[in-house]
Amino acid sequence: MLTAMVGTLLGLVLSALASTTILTSLPVMMNELGAGQTAYTWVITANLLTTTVSLAIWGKLCDLFSHTRLMFAAIGLFTAASLCAGLSPTAEALIGFRAVQGVGAGGLISVGTVLLADLVSPRERGKYAGIVGGVIGVGTMGGPVLGGLITDGLGWRWNFYLGIPFAVASVILLHRTLDLPSPRGSTRIDWAGFVLVTASAGLAMAWVSVAGDMFPWWSWQSVAMVTTSLGCAIATIVVERKVAEPLIPLGLFTDPTISRVVITSVSLGVTMLSVPAFMSQYFQIARGMSPSASGSMILAMSASTFIASTVLGQVISRTGRWKPWVIVGAAFLLSATVGLATLTSTTPLVLVGGYLAGVGIAVGILMSNMQILAQNSAPPEKLGAATALPAFFRQLAGTLAVGVLGAVIATRVSATSGTAGSGRDTVPDVAELSEPVRQAVQTLYADVIGDLFLWCVPLAAVAFVATVLLPNRPLRTSTAVQQRADTLLSE
Repeated sequence: MLTAMVGTLLGLVLSALASTTILTSLPVMMNELGAGQTAYTWVITANLLTTTVSLAIWGKLCDLFSHTRLMFAAIGLFTAASLCAGLSPTAEALIGFRAVQGVGAGGLISVGTVLLADLVSPRERGKYAGIVGGVIGVGTMGGPVLGGLITDGLGWRWNFYLGIPFAVASVILLHRTLDLPSPRGSTRIDWAGFVLVTASAGLAMAWVSVAGDMFPWWSWQSVAMVTTSLGCAIATIVVERKVAEPLIPLGLFTDPTISRVVITSVSLGVTMLSVPAFMSQYFQIARGMSPSASGSMILAMSASTFIASTVLGQVISRTGRWKPWVIVGAAFLLSATVGLATLTSTTPLVLVGGYLAGVGIAVGILMSNMQILAQNSAPPEKLGAATALPAFFRQLAGTLAVGVLGAVIATRVSATSGTAGSGRDTVPDVAELSEPVRQAVQTLYADVIGDLFLWCVPLAAVAFVATVLLPNRPLRTSTAVQQRADTLLSE
């Protein structure tokens, strides 16, 4: 089992690194490719969007097909897209390959966490999920550190080649050790749900990314995109109520644990994805740091995520008491978000590091435990869909937040571009600016990014309330494979 766990962890490392290693290299990347703030945002959001939508699809596929084969498919797709992204000649090509890469990353996350449930019971899953959460958290938060070092030493394209050895090792380990029974029952795929969820999320993300640049926020194009997105969302609910094998089983939301897990995951996703995305700009533009120095500043977040996740995973598995800890995690999320909302271009870096460490502790505590609680509350035949829900809504919220906040930065920066002298939609290289202009640009970016995190505070407060209201259910002691076997015997 240990070898299979290592193979699964390597797959999860791939998914975590995919989203974050390029963050500290994005200013360099956009400068080299001749792209601006809109492309900057789309390189991030294209990947997050396809990752988000595919999470639910891969999760449902886990209820229908072999988990091992699905993992191999996800690894293969991810690796091929990463190689192509590293060879991209233009920003448009890079965005396209990042989108395909996101589909593979969604499979790595969703199938990987289901494989964990196959191998370990919810009660024991805490210590393993703590390691998994630490791996994903460190990959998410520490990716910018590694990405900055790679960019400074080898160039930004090598960030995309980094995951290929991990992919090869993961396939070898899983092929040698993992032999799980395939799920039994219907193999019908909810194609209508797939199309509607993709259309709804895709249109919403496209709107927040191009509105204010290609057309005004208040325009007929905006109205058309928002209306169509909402219409697809409503149609999704109608369709999912009627189909035999819904992509997102709506009945899961009637469970009080799962519904509150989703609420908490939404807030966590907004902060978790926004911090590495926009703090890279804060450090490099508002504080004038290099990519590697910028990445090292986020190290406090990465380290605290790993420590909180692994230590508390062991504690929860040993004691079975999880609720006090998730409340503590939500409290850290709220307090750290309030701190980030106060950022300026002169905020002491030690204080900034403390805020990032607080976010890291929250991520380490909440991410893995939300997954465990959803799996603990779901029936075995819906384990894949239930496993995907926290990750799906965490990624969806984070994706939309990065798009909205990125659009806000682009709009506010372009509104002052005449003063800054950096062009309407370009990511500035502060080292090339004169002293007065550099100070103006640094102050502008610091103020905008601090204001962005202010929007995260109410969501963090809602998450805190949701964790307090979580039912205090004991964790089960049987694995998902054992549960399925018991269900078959009872039929």
